[in-house]
Amino acid sequence: MDELITRLMVFQAEPGLSLVKREDSQTQVNSITSLPEPLDVIDANLIIRSSDLVNFRVHKAVLAMSSPFFKDLLSLPQPPDSETIDGLPVVQLSEDAELLGSLVSMLYPVRQVPPNTYDKVLCLLAACQKYDMVPVKSSIRAEVDRGSFPGPVETEAFGAYAIASSKGLIPEKRNAARLTLDHPMTFETIGEGLRLFEGWALRELARFRKRRRDNVVACLESFLDVQTPGPSSILVGCPINMTIYPSLGALPNWLEEVLSRKKDDLKLHLFTHPLTTPSSIREDYLMAVQAHADCYFCSRVHTRKGSTFCAELEGRLAQARDKARTSSL
Repeated sequence: MDELITRLMVFQAEPGLSLVKREDSQTQVNSITSLPEPLDVIDANLIIRSSDLVNFRVHKAVLAMSSPFFKDLLSLPQPPDSETIDGLPVVQLSEDAELLGSLVSMLYPVRQVPPNTYDKVLCLLAACQKYDMVPVKSSIRAEVDRGSFPGPVETEAFGAYAIASSKGLIPEKRNAARLTLDHPMTFETIGEGLRLFEGWALRELARFRKRRRDNVVACLESFLDVQTPGPSSILVGCPINMTIYPSLGALPNWLEEVLSRKKDDLKLHLFTHPLTTPSSIREDYLMAVQAHADCYFCSRVHTRKGSTFCAELEGRLAQARDKARTSSL
């Protein structure tokens, strides 16, 4: 992990927010454009300017109702040297025009301008968090849940985790961490997302993965333990095992091999393999019991209780694997 961490690139801090002072340069004024229709609202009394010099004409009251941050800012007296355009005060923001366009579209009853990637969704959420726009942030998360806004796809979860970590977006961070378990945590898998990670975030994700692995291993060990009554006890009594261990109850060799192989793979391949998914264990179980079909005892138990056993095994593995939903990172 040390080699991985040393190759990281750290995000630069965002520039702040300020009231814009008057500029005498005509070139500067001519380079500034206004937001095109339909988002350029009528009767606006404030201009918010993006980092790439696009002006958005909005209402102070709308911003103030959406954001305690702007409510406080706009309640302050305007400095005498503050820039105005058509008599409207200008507030400079650190977000670019694309992001501000999406944000403004969510403040008015107009067609929303959704971000086209999940990275941009995270930046939009970060802007809402910075400006204390709690209702808007909730609305964005609802749009992601509905599929109206993009969500993380496949290995994009690694980059999403890095961005959410750097911006303090806790629900998105937890969700992305859980999604990374479906993939190896290697240079090849993370790809370009590696440059987004800060060292502490990468170490935290590695520890998270190890905790989830340990949970799944402990779950498999509980199914291997037949000395304590549990779900696997129904399969103790295979006659083939009884000839080998006549005085001890033991799991059938085929089942012990399935569970032990899964456990050993998890211990050996923490970062180079995805974490075991519940569905894969059922497939291995069915293949193993079919290869053992000549045993009347195991076949009879499987016919009567195999589905229940597999369902319980899958359920407990899923619970162990997904404990991250309720634990802090």
